[in-house]
Amino acid sequence: MRRSAVFEQIRRFILPPKFDDPEKNLRGRLLTFIAWSGFLIIAYEISVRLIQHTGLLDRANLILEALWVVILILVWSIHRGHLQSASILLVLGSWAAMATEAWIGSGVRDTAVAGELVIVLIGGLLLGWWATAGLSLLSILSLWVMAAFEMRGISQFAVDNTYGITRDLTAAFLLGGIMIYLAVSNLQRSMRALHSSEERFRKFFHASPLAIAISTLEDGRFMEANDAFWRLSGLDPQQATGHTPLEFGLWDSLEERRQFVKELVAKRSIQNMEYRFVSQSGEKHDTLASYELIHLEYQACILAVFYDITEERKIQEELHQSEARNRALLNAIPDMIFELDRSGVFINFFKSEEISPALSPKEFLGRNIREVMPDFISSPTLFGIERTLLTNQTYAFEYQLPGKDGIHDYESRLIASGANRVLGMVRDITVRKWAETEREALINELETKNSELERFTYTVSHDLKSPLITIKGFLGLLREDAQKGDTARLHKDLERISDASDKMQVLLNELLELSRIGRLVNPSEVIPFGVLAREAMDLVQGRIQARGIQVDLQSDLPEVYGDHPRLVEVLQNLIDNAAKFMGDQAKPCIEIGLHGYAPDGKPVLFVRDNGIGIAPEYHERVFGLFNKLDIQSEGTGVGLAIVKRIIEVHGGRIWLESQAGKGAAFFFSLPARPKA
Repeated sequence: MRRSAVFEQIRRFILPPKFDDPEKNLRGRLLTFIAWSGFLIIAYEISVRLIQHTGLLDRANLILEALWVVILILVWSIHRGHLQSASILLVLGSWAAMATEAWIGSGVRDTAVAGELVIVLIGGLLLGWWATAGLSLLSILSLWVMAAFEMRGISQFAVDNTYGITRDLTAAFLLGGIMIYLAVSNLQRSMRALHSSEERFRKFFHASPLAIAISTLEDGRFMEANDAFWRLSGLDPQQATGHTPLEFGLWDSLEERRQFVKELVAKRSIQNMEYRFVSQSGEKHDTLASYELIHLEYQACILAVFYDITEERKIQEELHQSEARNRALLNAIPDMIFELDRSGVFINFFKSEEISPALSPKEFLGRNIREVMPDFISSPTLFGIERTLLTNQTYAFEYQLPGKDGIHDYESRLIASGANRVLGMVRDITVRKWAETEREALINELETKNSELERFTYTVSHDLKSPLITIKGFLGLLREDAQKGDTARLHKDLERISDASDKMQVLLNELLELSRIGRLVNPSEVIPFGVLAREAMDLVQGRIQARGIQVDLQSDLPEVYGDHPRLVEVLQNLIDNAAKFMGDQAKPCIEIGLHGYAPDGKPVLFVRDNGIGIAPEYHERVFGLFNKLDIQSEGTGVGLAIVKRIIEVHGGRIWLESQAGKGAAFFFSLPARPKA
């Protein structure tokens, strides 16, 4: 095993190394081949010299043995990847050995001079023309110095024998033949690579979907172009080849092309320059053009490559239009739009022009909804996300949040936007909710009005029918009494007809007054309630004094907001009713004051008396039209209906608290300020 490992290491040392770079790999093989070829030729030279009875320590042999060491170091450097250093070491070491051999040998007549020529070839092969030039100069200089030394007698060079010359020339021919073989092989390889490269380029040139054209730099004459270029430009290759682009209108002016050429010469390359082809049929193609300055057949040329971006431009324009439409739609939608994943993490946010989020986007994007929203929002949202992704149906729920101007109502709708993502659209529905509430209130009010109208119609038809029947009946009696000549009965009949007509007139006036409430109004104003009460007391002062009623009016009564004359009418009716139904009370009293405040902030006021009172079963009936609990009492029974209508038109309500024989208290609420 150990011997096999040693042999394996020797084999690896002898064989050329392998590198990832193909060019480096080729150079490594070439260097290794030259090194081992030189090693074998040196072995041949030393062997022949030993046969000719020269010792190993002979000066010539020592130089060759030193060159052996150089070659081994060279191979080690090659395996380390130091190819440039190894090339320089090989060339300089070999040349130095050959020059030294000539100096200690036969001088300019020494066969080592032929070896120097071979080393010059090796230097050119490995290092390039500069190495060939340098070594040639050194070799020529060395020859002339040796010749000068010999002619001046400074050095005496011994001429080798025939066998020695033959031996050295054989080595030189072997090494020269190897170098020529390598040079020819490399040249053939380069020619094949060049041919292959040209073939690949030609195939790419003609098969490429990119439009490619080659033209002269001087005047722009087309030298060659591929099919893609002819299709793109709309030119006929037979007509265009050998002609200039100016002849076909591809340049607007000669000056424009001159400026382009000037820029290309300065930069050597122009990339991604926009150019539009317009064919003879008027078809337009937008392209991105790249230009390279190249040399073909000793002539400066332009390699132009055009990439047709017409379709891409159309797609981009359509995409921009689509984005503009989507943006316009998003701006038109009054919703805030959030994108969330299945776990409830905010991924994206699209703002609304009408409402703003409770938090700024940087405060919630990338975070879970449970971290930034209260449970009454996050819990239904997470439930809705799962349901939406499971059923692919929209899930909606409503919630409230405080805003700058009070509580706002919001509606959130969740729609699936991917396998694990949803869009949450949030809309402010405060106005809609208010409208719904107002609509319900209006519907309820209309239903109440309809019911009231039905009762009103029935009552009016019933109460107006009575005086009409009376009038009709007495008209018949009036006819009979006129025929009989009964003047006394005739006058009584006329009085009864007149009373019935007066009663009908009063009823009609009361109905007209009731119908005007809510339609014919005076401008609302803020009035101290005490002022209203005193004005009403002045209007019924006669009845109050006639009955000797004491009226107690609380001080510091609040202000109310409404129609001044109508509110005075309310208090006038309530105070007049209280005085009218006082009964035989020894100490009649009426109290006017503030009872408290309703939950909506409206003051609750009252008019209380200690009169005959009203039984609970009649508490609602007294507010009806023409409802009189005492038929013999004066009036039409419309007064409390008018009071109730005025209070309700002002947004308040009225109710009665009373027991028979224990007085009555009318409570009512009125607004203190106009609605916001």
